[in-house]
Amino acid sequence: MNRPLFPDDFAVATAIDARRPWIERGHNALWLVGALWLECTIVWLVWHWGSFAHLEFRDPDDALRLVQVRNFLAGQSWFDVSLHDVNPPLGGPMHWSRLLDLPIAGIIVAMRPLVGERLAEIIACVSVPPLTLLAMCVSVYTALKQFLGAHRAVLVVALLVTSFPILTQMAPLRIDHHAWQVVASVGVLGGVLARDPRTGGWIAGASMALWLHISGEALPYVAINGAVLGLRYAARPQQEWPRFIRFVAVLAAGSALLLIGTHGWAASLETHCDSMSPPYLLPLFAVAALLWSGHRILGDATLTRRLAPLGLAAAAGAAVLAAMAPQCLSGPFQALDPLVYDYWYLAIAEGQPVWRQDLSTAAIIILPALLGLGGIIGAVLSETDADKRFGWLSVLGMALGAFAVCLMVLRAMGVAHLLMLIGNMWIIGRLYPRIAAMGHMMARVGLTASLCILTPFGSAALSSVIISSVTNTPNDMEKGTKATPLYAQVEALRALPPAVLFASLDVGPEILLRTGHQVISTGHHRNIVGMTEVIHAFTASPDKAKAIVLDTPAQYLVIFPDLNEISRYKGKAPDGLAARLLRGQTPDWLVRIHVPGEGKTLIYRIVRPRPA
Repeated sequence: MNRPLFPDDFAVATAIDARRPWIERGHNALWLVGALWLECTIVWLVWHWGSFAHLEFRDPDDALRLVQVRNFLAGQSWFDVSLHDVNPPLGGPMHWSRLLDLPIAGIIVAMRPLVGERLAEIIACVSVPPLTLLAMCVSVYTALKQFLGAHRAVLVVALLVTSFPILTQMAPLRIDHHAWQVVASVGVLGGVLARDPRTGGWIAGASMALWLHISGEALPYVAINGAVLGLRYAARPQQEWPRFIRFVAVLAAGSALLLIGTHGWAASLETHCDSMSPPYLLPLFAVAALLWSGHRILGDATLTRRLAPLGLAAAAGAAVLAAMAPQCLSGPFQALDPLVYDYWYLAIAEGQPVWRQDLSTAAIIILPALLGLGGIIGAVLSETDADKRFGWLSVLGMALGAFAVCLMVLRAMGVAHLLMLIGNMWIIGRLYPRIAAMGHMMARVGLTASLCILTPFGSAALSSVIISSVTNTPNDMEKGTKATPLYAQVEALRALPPAVLFASLDVGPEILLRTGHQVISTGHHRNIVGMTEVIHAFTASPDKAKAIVLDTPAQYLVIFPDLNEISRYKGKAPDGLAARLLRGQTPDWLVRIHVPGEGKTLIYRIVRPRPA
């Protein structure tokens, strides 16, 4: 029988503990995590400082997110995320969730009485991304502490704050949903690795449900993480069934509650392929019901009896989806007009597979991920503890699935790189003790410094330099600065009386954010009508474009020549309306006007025939 610890025992334990490196003892580990976050945040704030005053967002989605928050604070319904200033009088339907509006709106409401509306918005847009990063750093440490130990969990956080693909989603003013997806993925990871299977199932299921309602891009990860948890159950039925069934049940029930809570009852019954809706929700309930009943009927005495319900449930879920919404099997963008698909969707680099990226971008994505994947595989092969190996195998399954998604869709690289950080940590953790034990100081210093190559930043930088030297292309991606910033050109449009503007898709959110004008469309696929009108008009001949533009309520047509979107129109349709206007060829149904501060902006009043 074990005897209790007496004071002498505590003294011995303390002495043994003191002989270990302080970081392995886990003392002040959370303070170190906080210091890593603070250092990264300070760097980001200094780097982006010049863009704060004018809210110079780097992505149209960030600008539109603030527009959504403004509409919400102005009284628009919690359940209504449509844009009433887009494609009037119909409005622009949106697939976004109100959930991510809450932290931004909360900070604005809290700061507005103290500093005013404008500064409150700046504070919110600057502070929410670093706070998201803090949530991620703490979540990563918490999720991995029991599995890896406090010191290794801290090392993963240290690698996290060097991962450019992840940090770009958490830079100040980056208020769109991508960062929160990665945070939700950490919750799933923590649930999979939690020692208590019941608690782990609750955490993983709730995190996955939240992830689904942050973005429909989480759908592939439902299958990936579900498969990992299902295989864990197949391997260890007694231990893992409580985790697995709770994951599935909470995922289904939580998704239903979030769907109704964010969309209301009526909208929750509508079918959409780009977000959580009945065609995705009902398969989750079918899977949960079949898994539970199959387990009750067949038990788990043999591998066959465990695998049969898994296969049946997966097949039933796929069948329900195919029966309810077969159009969703081909993805949410197949319903687009072919011209919109070609000019808009295929031009969104972050939505395309790796093999459609430039060589430097592909290398930055693949090399750090492959290093991390190699580390995870090495951990699986070298681990002697059965429970630890089981955990490493789970991480490997999640990482392989996330890497496959990343190869298909560039913007998914944040989740993949996050999981690969655990492998990077393992490699560094194996090499550093051997280097530290070397007798020659110069060898220790040189080899320790070389470990930087194994960090996400180091491997990405190395791959970029190699690709640049091999292809003889400059490493600097900047193309020079514009004489008049885009925000200033857009703000110059305030000189026009409130009107509906016929403008390109990417600048639509900026117009909504900075002026009182309305636009025909933004680059968001549910507004198929508006997007089709804009692209067809700018690429059609002036005569055909006239009929399209006059069929809209627009009073002015605006072109920003420096936008990549306009360059695509000019390149693909050299005789189209946009290309002709850039050459100074103005049709008789447009009249060029000027406003102070317009810069390179081309502004035209649309001449409409007088009613008879």
